[in-house]
Order: sequence, then C-alpha cells, then structure tokens
Amino acid sequence: MSSNVQRLFWSWDSPVLDRAVEFLCRGWDSTRALDLSRSLLLVPNGEAGRRLREALAQAANQTGTAAIVPHLWLPEQALLPQSRRFEAATPLQSQMAWQRALERIAIDSLTALFPKLPAERGWGWHAETARMLAELKMLLGTGGLTFAATANLPAVQRDAARWHDLAKIERAYFEELAHANVSDAQMLKRRHAHTPVLPEEVERIVVLASPDLPPLLDEWIAACAKRGLQVIIAVHAPSSLEHTFDSCGRPLTEYWGEDAGNSLPIQDRQIHVTRDPSAQAATTLGLMRELVPHGRTALGVCDAEVGSLILEKLTLEDTRSFEPGGIPVQREGLWHVLDCFRVLLGSGSWKAFAALLRIEEFRSVIIPANESTAALLRQTDDFTSDHLPVTLPHALELPLADYPALQPAVENTLELLQSLRRLSPAKAARMLILKLLGERTFNPEAPGHRERTELATEWLRIAEELELEARRFGLKPRAEDAFALSLECLAQSRLAEPRGDIDLVLQGWLELLWERSPNLIVSGLNEEHVPGIFISHPFLPDGMRAALNLPCQNTRFARDAFILAALSHQRLGERGHLQLLCGQWSEDGDALRPSRLLFLCDDKALPQRVAHLFPKEEDQQVESEPPRSLAWTLKPDWISKPVESISPSRLREYLNCPFRFYLTHGKGMNAVETGKRELDAAEFGQIIHHAFHQLFQDSEMRESTHPAKIADCLEAAARDYVHKQYGQRPAPLITLQLESILQRLRHAAGIEATNRQKGWQCLDAELQIGGKDDASPFLIADARLSGRIDRVEQHTDGTLRIVDFKTSDKPRQPHEAHVKIITARTKLAEADEWRCFDLSEGKRGMWLDLQLPLYAAAMKQRGRNVSSVAYFTLPKSIQDTEILEWKGFDEALIASALDCAAEAVQRIRAGRFWPPAERPPNSTFDEILLHDPLHSVQPPLA
Repeated sequence: MSSNVQRLFWSWDSPVLDRAVEFLCRGWDSTRALDLSRSLLLVPNGEAGRRLREALAQAANQTGTAAIVPHLWLPEQALLPQSRRFEAATPLQSQMAWQRALERIAIDSLTALFPKLPAERGWGWHAETARMLAELKMLLGTGGLTFAATANLPAVQRDAARWHDLAKIERAYFEELAHANVSDAQMLKRRHAHTPVLPEEVERIVVLASPDLPPLLDEWIAACAKRGLQVIIAVHAPSSLEHTFDSCGRPLTEYWGEDAGNSLPIQDRQIHVTRDPSAQAATTLGLMRELVPHGRTALGVCDAEVGSLILEKLTLEDTRSFEPGGIPVQREGLWHVLDCFRVLLGSGSWKAFAALLRIEEFRSVIIPANESTAALLRQTDDFTSDHLPVTLPHALELPLADYPALQPAVENTLELLQSLRRLSPAKAARMLILKLLGERTFNPEAPGHRERTELATEWLRIAEELELEARRFGLKPRAEDAFALSLECLAQSRLAEPRGDIDLVLQGWLELLWERSPNLIVSGLNEEHVPGIFISHPFLPDGMRAALNLPCQNTRFARDAFILAALSHQRLGERGHLQLLCGQWSEDGDALRPSRLLFLCDDKALPQRVAHLFPKEEDQQVESEPPRSLAWTLKPDWISKPVESISPSRLREYLNCPFRFYLTHGKGMNAVETGKRELDAAEFGQIIHHAFHQLFQDSEMRESTHPAKIADCLEAAARDYVHKQYGQRPAPLITLQLESILQRLRHAAGIEATNRQKGWQCLDAELQIGGKDDASPFLIADARLSGRIDRVEQHTDGTLRIVDFKTSDKPRQPHEAHVKIITARTKLAEADEWRCFDLSEGKRGMWLDLQLPLYAAAMKQRGRNVSSVAYFTLPKSIQDTEILEWKGFDEALIASALDCAAEAVQRIRAGRFWPPAERPPNSTFDEILLHDPLHSVQPPLA
C-alpha cells in the first residue's frame, strides 16, 4: 500500500462516534464553521452517516457555528458515484439483458454448463436462470471479477469448461446492455475502482470504522493514494492489535476467524437463552427496564421475527421506535393483496380468489352492488368445502349455479383477469390500483395510509419501468409473467419511515459498531443470523469464494467476531452493560443454534458456556408467563331446541360430549376448514356408499355373483359421483383418494360376490326412516328416530341382517364401536354412569354408539325382525376388507340401547349439556374453548 495511506487505531475506551468527531475536529478553529469540504468521509452504512452528521452539527453548535460536511459517502458511492449512476443498468435492466442473452445464444452448444436442458425453456426458465447469473455476477463483482476473467484463474480450473460457457453468455449480456446504451453496474465499479471519480476539491479520504469493505475498494483506495491524496483508515481497535487487520481495516481471518482461538470478555450472565421469539421479546423489554435507570440504552435486533414482536410490545407501551433500514413491503396489507392477484393471474387459483373475497376492496370491485357479504362468504365456504375447486375455470365445471351469490363473483373475476391480460404491464397496474384504491380517501397522518400509497406508487413505477425495458430489450412477457416480475422487484423495496420524534432505534447488527450508548442489548444472536449462513451458489461455493478472495463464511465470522469484541470491550466494567440474547426455536418451531460467536471464551470456561447455551429442560430458567386470567368466560344460554327427531349420529355426538353437542346442534356452530384440499372422512365414505347404492339400483347387477362385473359397476358409480361433484379435473389429492376408493371397491366386490353366494341378498339400500312423510315413525321418548340404513339383507333361510358400511383406515368390530367394557382399571366419570348397563357374565358396559341396535328396533316395528347386524369394512389395507357380524347381539342389547337413547333425548330436552368430556373425539372447538372448557365456559347454575 502507498505511503499516502495511513492506518489510525482508536482504543476501545470511547465510542466510535466520539472518536470520529474528535478526529475530524482536530485543528479546527472553533470561531469559524467546521469545514470538511476537502475531506471525503467513508462510513459503513447510512445510519452511521446520519449519526456522524448529527454529532458534527452538535459539536459545531456548541460554539455557535455550523458544520459543512458535503462529502459523506458509503462504499457503494465510492465505486459508483451518484454523478455516474445514470450509466449503470438498473437491476431490472440487468435481468432483461440476461434473459435476452439466454434467448439469443445457442444454449444447446453450452454442454459443460447445461449437460441436460429442460424440455420447457420458456419465460420461467429464462427468468430463473437470469436471476442466478445476475447474482453470480454481483458476487464476483465485489472482487472486480468477470466470468471471463474467473475462467482463467487457477482456483476454477477443475470447472474451467463451465466457466468458459458462462463467459459466452456474459459476452452476449454485455452486447445487450451496449445495445440499450447502459453499462453493467459491476463493470462500472471496476472501472471507477481503477479511475476514481472524486469531487475536485477533495484532498483527503477518511475511511471511518468500516470493517466490511468490499475487496474492490482496495483498488479504489490505492488509486486515490496514487493520485497523491492522503488516505486515512480509522480502525476501532487498540494499536496493539494493528497486526490483526489488513491494510484497509478489515479483520484478518487468521486472527479473527473461527480457528483463531479468540476469547471475548463476555460472562455467562450476559447471555440470555430464551425459548422462542415471544419469550425473547419479553426478556428484551425486561432488560431495557432494568438498564434504562443506568443510562442511555440501545437495542440491536438480528432476528426479524424477534424484531416484529418487539415493535408490537413497544407500540403497546406507547414507545416510539424507528427502523433505520425502512419497513419491508411485506408488512403492508396491499402487498399481500397484490401477491394474491399474482397467484390468481398466474394460475387462476381458487385459494387465492377465496382469500381475496375476504377483502372489502376486492369485493367492491367484483360485485359493486353486493347485498350481503355474509351470504357471499358463506356460499364461498360451502362451495369450497363441498366441491373442492382448484381454479376458477374448474369452478365453472361444477354446479356453481346452486350458489347465486357466488356465481357472479367468479364470472366477474374471470372477466377482470382477462382485462388485465389484454393490457400492458403499466396500464394493468394502474387499472388494478384504481379499482382497489380509487374510491378511498387517504390521509398521510392516518396509520397505514402513507405506507399504502407509497407502496402503490412504487409498484406503478416498477410496472412502467418493466414495460419500457421489456420493449427496449425485445422481450414479450405474458401478463402473468410481467406481474410476477414486477412484484419480485417490489419485494426488494423498503418503505421509508419518517423518523420524527422517537424514543428508540431498532438497529441491525452492522449498525451497532457506531452505537455510543453505554448500555446495549442485542437480540437474535443465533447462528442463522450472526454471522449467518451463506447460501451456497451453484457456481460459487464457499471454498471457491475464499480462494478468489471474495467475502466468504470465514471473512464474515472474522468481521462479526471483531464487532462483538468491540461492543464488549467498549462496555467493560463501569463503562456500561452488554446483554446478549439468543433463541432456541423460531416462530414456526424450527430449531435455532446459538451463534458461534458466543463460544469465544477461555478453554476452561467452554464446558460451562456450552451447558449455559444448551440448557436441559429442567435446568432452563424460562421467565414464566404471567398466570393466565381470562378477560371473560363464555356464557351459554343453555336453552335447548325442541327435540322432534333424533338420529343415531346425533345421539353418538351427545354420548361423546354433551357440551360440544350443544355447540353444534343447539347453537349451530361449525368449524370452516378454509385450507381444505382433500376429501374428509365423511365425503370419502359417501362415495363408497353411493357406489353400493348404485349397485342395488341396477336390476341386472343386484343379483350378480360375478366379482369383476360387480367391481366394474362399483368403480363406474364412484367415478361418476366424483366427476359430478368435483369436476372432470378434480384436485390432485382427490384424484389420489379416488384411486384408493377404487382399489377398496374392487377388493370389496369379491367380498360382495361371496356374500351373495352364501345366500344373502340386498332387500333395501340407503333405506330412509323417520322422515316427515313416515306415517308410523319409530319413537324414542316421543322423538322420531331418523336416519338412513345402509343396507338390509335377507338370507335364503329368511333371516334379516342390517349392514353398515365403514371406511375408516382401520377396521373395528361392531361391538367395540358401540360398547366399552368397564374394567377395574377404567376411570369412569360420575357424569357417565347413566350410559352404563349390565352385560352377561357379570360384566358392565358403557354405550359409545347406539346406531345398529336402534336400527334393529326400528325395523322390528315395521314387522321385520332383524336377527343380526354387521359392519362391511373397507379399510386402508384391502386385505382386511370383510363383513364383521356383531357376535352375541340380542334383544337385551336392543332394550338397553333404547333405554340409553331415551335418557339421552330427555337430557337434551332438559338442557343437560354439562360437563364436557375430558377427551373429546375431535378438536373442532378446541381453539374457541382454549383447550380448557372447564375454565373458559361458565357452567350452568346448579
């Protein structure tokens, strides 16, 4: 490095900001303005620059003067000055140029790069490959390398042929940019690194505490020194460590890397291991309350999940916070609306359509004169649950006319999508924004309004640029491709947040080196975030990055080890406090690892540190949540509806859990499964029931004993039902389920044929009893027994049998499904005593289901004595398909079942729905009951 380059080391006993101000004010005549116009100051990030300007202004203000700081740059500006930025291709232009290059070049000739090409090489393949090449270009660009230059380096000789192929695409890419009169940004940076573009008055370059400079900046610094400019590299570390930094102030990996054996002055008590983001956010705020009385306290956030929760908690406490990096567009609701439109435009997804219907602005566009939102959403849920549509065109194949509120919404949405497809990207974006937001009045001071309008404006700008650049590069994306690309560009944007009067700044990891507060809390210090994990590029693995002197995993570790060392040394002893937090689990339940930086301690202390960072469950000190107290309890009216009819299935629900029976049938509550993608158990079984019913309806097949013919009939009936209910192209999972149904039916056909050969013939199928037109219904405590008997069979000897089809995955004996045998080990609740009865041989049983005995009793009233009952099981394992008779079924069981049913009806009439079952049969109401109905529901008065 030239003699004009000087490294300046600051000790850790003062903050970076104070040292920088002190250095820049050296020799200043305080009676005049602090004029730094001859100095170009280089800072690591925008927040550091803002703080430096503010600190210099405060220093000058103390003497009644001002600070003139015209040249405060980031490293990016040094390599690509604002005055030359117009020459550089935008990211979107680069994407288009790469895609155009891939279209032009003879891809088939690049056999080293693409040994096997995909069959479809349309827009999607070109766009994805272009993104990968653009990323590779940027990674190499940090070191001033091109594909062509890299191909000739020793580090890549094993893959030289592949790199030469990449170089051919790169040449085509450069030609496309030249044709568009723009230049590749990385090539411009390389040019400006060798020939810096500087303000004329600058005589001195000062690089201030920037441990993460790109490798290409070395050449820029050398070129500035070669011009005779004085270059000062300020490093925030004591001079005793100058040998551990390179000439530009970066930590060297041999001294700061993972294998360097560093030990940081951090004690176990400074490290807080929390279970999840919520606990981490709560612990962070607790530490802040402890530290604020001791002086200024700052907060660093390395994990976005934790950061969002901290923001929520700060807002609840009326603390005004600010994120220097801006707000991700994904936090704005309009982003998610546009993203749903992207999916809808690309695939016609019913799921995206159903999600958009929940949004008022979309409903007002699709059905401006909609009379009932509730009816529309109810029909949408019903249609989705009943027919499982995949796309909007698929929905048109289904009985949509039966849903009058929904049908126009589907048709109008399809018209809107066609209109968007006919328009250019910019016009389509403007049309959509006007339809969604055109009628709204926005107030910049209202929460969320400014962010929404800023996002809409930025998206419109991107759409216009996309349209212009696609035309310039000769690309013709489909409407859905252009829409997706515009959102991809928008996703990289950040919404500016007005700073205003704030109480706290939420800083990122790389901004903390410039934090002057004596007390510092850093959350999210997990390996996934600090130092983070480089996602390996298919053409540039981490080992190759290191060989090419590019930023890699080891250089990042060295950088972060130095930063943590600086943060800790600056706050040693009486100078302040440093508190570090890491989590064990993410919000999604993924395991997280403590940052490797937290293991930088003495060898003797390492075992204890490991134990501290990986606490055993019983040793872990987790700040317990405050005792849960409900704001209110649910207060049912406990009023029962009149019981004019009762079905075996409703009786089973009451036996399973009286309270959940009340919620379902007394209050009409049901869960809506919005993400349903396949048949539920009832729908699966309904198809099999339908198939056997059609078999009975066919007079020719009713008496057939030919397994293959029976199977063909059953399969045809099942297929017809599925196509009628779910369309000719049902959802993929339904198609798989249909295959399972057909397999079960084909095997069951053999059982059916054998059953007939044994003398059994079907008298009735799907026999309805207890309907309103039933002149002599079977009564249970004056309530009609209503239901549908799957099959009534008669043997050649004249005996009758009731058969019920069961399609659960595992077969179950009828007596096991109906009666639970009570043993000495059975924990029987007092509330269940009324369901119990005496069996033979001194045993006792408890009724779980009453279906078959009640059906037998109803048939007896009709003059048809049923001597046996059975299950026709069609389980997942087809080898277990068989007809299972209830052995020992007799009149005593029927009589006991009738007594139990009568008691249940009387209890329902009396409104006896308490207590709830300890182990309910399903989790339908668990969420609303907080998994604890005994405490979340106010019981009836005794």
